[in-house]
Amino acid sequence: MARKVVPTRTSRGDATRQTILDAALCLFSAKGYHQTTVPDIVKAAGVGHGTFYEYFSNRRDVLIALTAIAASSLDGRRSHPPSMSPAERIRHEILWYLSDHVDHLELTKIWTEAERFDADVAAARRNNHEERIERIRRSIELANPPGVDPAMAAVALYGMLDAFVYRWYIERSSGTKSSDVIEVADTLSTLWLNAIGLS
Repeated sequence: MARKVVPTRTSRGDATRQTILDAALCLFSAKGYHQTTVPDIVKAAGVGHGTFYEYFSNRRDVLIALTAIAASSLDGRRSHPPSMSPAERIRHEILWYLSDHVDHLELTKIWTEAERFDADVAAARRNNHEERIERIRRSIELANPPGVDPAMAAVALYGMLDAFVYRWYIERSSGTKSSDVIEVADTLSTLWLNAIGLS
């Protein structure tokens, strides 16, 4: 495997890296993650192999970089204003989660495909799941509903949400307009809050 040498950051270097990322995302979407090779990405990006390996070690690095960019663009949505009640925090988390996946639906499809066959991608996705489960656990713990174990409830509710996104948006290709996402978030929030006694 070629060793990645991180180049000094310049505007031109950033543009080259972005060109590689854009080309890879198009190919991953059109051909699938496992059918796309580094030579495919190099050709589509119009760069040399040496240039590719200045920025990435392999296609997995490219996928993880694409996911990191998507996640960083949503940091503002993650924060909870201090005045939010526990129920509002849970609603906010659900809306953020759904919006995240709808805004990056092609990437979600690619990531889901890749994790089935790539242990490193699967491990990165598990870490992502654990971070989200922990945020949900803290919200449930703050609400302190009687008879509910926050850790167990967080895993159960997150599992429902994660499976829903796959079934609703990827398998069924259901509505992705902002109004549709808000309606789905309201429905799921009601189910969640009823389940833990916060309706």
